[in-house]
Amino acid sequence: MPKIDNKFEKFDQDHYNKIYKKDIYLAYDKLSDGTYIEMDQSKNMKSYVETPLNSYYRITKIYYTNGNIKSKGLSSNTGYFQKDIWYEFDEQGNLIKETDYDKPFKFTFEDILKFCEKENIEIKKGPISQSGWHNIISRKIETDKPIWKIERLKRSDLVEIITLDGITGKVIKRETEEYLNN
Repeated sequence: MPKIDNKFEKFDQDHYNKIYKKDIYLAYDKLSDGTYIEMDQSKNMKSYVETPLNSYYRITKIYYTNGNIKSKGLSSNTGYFQKDIWYEFDEQGNLIKETDYDKPFKFTFEDILKFCEKENIEIKKGPISQSGWHNIISRKIETDKPIWKIERLKRSDLVEIITLDGITGKVIKRETEEYLNN
């Protein structure tokens, strides 16, 4: 699992300038070890996302327009949930908040992976391409209770959504919805 610390940092403008090409939406780079990097900047913020080749997680960093770090932490490689401790900073770079997103969940992501294995639900590691269907794991607090959701393509036209209790791992419900691949 990639490591994140609570130290101040700045947006690497030199790296961004090196990999940015005017005809694409965001700057991207692929390192020799297969790690995929995306960098972006707008008038409101700057961002950096690093996805190691063989990982379910990615490092996500958001920066103020002055280049100082605003927040950083781990998220799923699909970006559908925050993992572990996230750090938030003020515009001067002072650490102002730490949030442990795993704390409410006794049924862990590793438990979810075991559940998916038993259910024959493929969960991909590394960078996830934007094309085609990719099974999704997400989590949130719903009516003061932690829940996990797994969305998988059951058939070419049908998505199954499995909702699990975030404490016990018990299946709360299974439902399906139509899927149209345009």
